Amino acid sequence: MNEPSPVTVASRFQVDIDHLHALGVVDPYSRKALALYRRGHMTSQERLYFSLWGASQLESSFIEARARLCTAGDAVRSAWFIVKGEALGLRDGAVYRLGPGSVIGLAEGLAGRGFSMTVVAVGDCQLRVFPMGTITALVRVMPAGLRGILRSAMMRTLALDRLPELTG
Repeated sequence: MNEPSPVTVASRFQVDIDHLHALGVVDPYSRKALALYRRGHMTSQERLYFSLWGASQLESSFIEARARLCTAGDAVRSAWFIVKGEALGLRDGAVYRLGPGSVIGLAEGLAGRGFSMTVVAVGDCQLRVFPMGTITALVRVMPAGLRGILRSAMMRTLALDRLPELTG
């Protein structure tokens, strides 16, 4: 009987939401959560998670275990932010573990590219949805400095060697 070859996880990302819950952050609009945010008692990743989790401009969504969020190469119509749960990203034989705080497809969508990996939910996942039409409308009115920051982040995320134009 052939044993399956071990899978190497190329990268892992997630915000420690148990730590946030221990601090009392169970609702992004609670008085205690807002006070912790203002006082700076969170890491930069926790603050970003908190901001996206509570963003009223983003829709909430839920997907069940083993559901496919996206397929590598498909056009990005929406990007996702994982609030709760875990997904696996698969690209060129590499596996990426994506947990709370992970953003899927945003850089690719802004660069006008397809998804860079296929992503499948490990268990049930709570998500926030970034409709690309909404994002590109925001990019159009964004100050030049912020557009430059976005371009740099896209270069790093997508391993590009030159600055892409932002769609929108």
